[in-house]
Amino acid sequence: MKEIIKLLRIVGIFTVTLSCSANNSFQNEDSEIIDLIIKTEDVKIGGTLTIPTNFNTSSLVVMSSGSGPQDRDETLEGFKIFKVIAEHLASKGIASFRYDDRGVGTSTGDFVNSTIEDHSNDLESILDYFKTSKDHLFKSFILFGHSQGGILAAKVAVGKESVKKVVLMGAPAVPLVEVVTYQVRQEYSHSNISQSLIEADVSAHNNLMRAIEDNKNINDAYSLFRETTESIFVETLSADEVADTVKLKRKAIAKADEFKIIYALPSLTSFLYYDPSRDYERIEVPVLGLFGGLDFQVPIHQNKDRMENALLKSGTDYHFITFDKANHFFQKAITGSRDEYATLEKKFVNNFLNEISTWIHDTNL
Repeated sequence: MKEIIKLLRIVGIFTVTLSCSANNSFQNEDSEIIDLIIKTEDVKIGGTLTIPTNFNTSSLVVMSSGSGPQDRDETLEGFKIFKVIAEHLASKGIASFRYDDRGVGTSTGDFVNSTIEDHSNDLESILDYFKTSKDHLFKSFILFGHSQGGILAAKVAVGKESVKKVVLMGAPAVPLVEVVTYQVRQEYSHSNISQSLIEADVSAHNNLMRAIEDNKNINDAYSLFRETTESIFVETLSADEVADTVKLKRKAIAKADEFKIIYALPSLTSFLYYDPSRDYERIEVPVLGLFGGLDFQVPIHQNKDRMENALLKSGTDYHFITFDKANHFFQKAITGSRDEYATLEKKFVNNFLNEISTWIHDTNL
């Protein structure tokens, strides 16, 4: 399961009956904080509404987290990303709502077997609740998506009159299959494995994902993956480990079995071939795109141009900001690698938060 979660982090309105109950409410210097349960026909969505004491904007910021099952704070390596953002927004008079993914915290449902449509419907349900709430009424929204959450934000924003702005924080602009294959290559960036063998492994991953998506030639793709994995083990393991051919083959089979399961999970497969740039092409509201110069999960060179070309096609107003030394969490980084996350200070790079709140105020509609 740990490997499944690791990989899942690489990266039409339906009729619902909505109700809500407050679990907790308290006031601090900048805001009132209210824990809510939003009920739909399928699941209950738990989240936190933060209403500033000096409320000075009309739109509610709704935050959607990245891949993998995340809590409402988007707690990653001890860094409560969304909580910090919500507290900053409150200090600037901006209300926000952040929520637990399905099966996390106070949200019900099955995350692993949920699809992009399930997650989009959850976000739409949240908007529907606030548009009709007697206690917490909001008529307009700013959708804020981090990483894979940016895909959801753009998807839901298209054609929604109530959505006034979109903030994309390290969001992909390519199908996740391209992000996955990029990350496969990155795993070998400091190895001595030949480029030809690296590319063979990328092809093995590609073949297995496509075979599972199309539900054909799966056994052939699985065999290719296992054989390629065995070749890589021969290059990377010790001489004693390579000499034990039985153990070597078992390790290769175990890895192939694991990825065969991972690449069949609805929570991943429903995103793999979904192209978010097509939604960016149809967005008609202002967009703020935030990029990390050291983001190696959603790299700037793979995604920024694609996103910009799509937004140029849409004709909407957009503003891009690149933070040179920022990783995927927008912490100040040295290398940007995953191994570094836990060692970094749990804070954003300088001016990151102010850029967001300033843009929201300056583009207020």
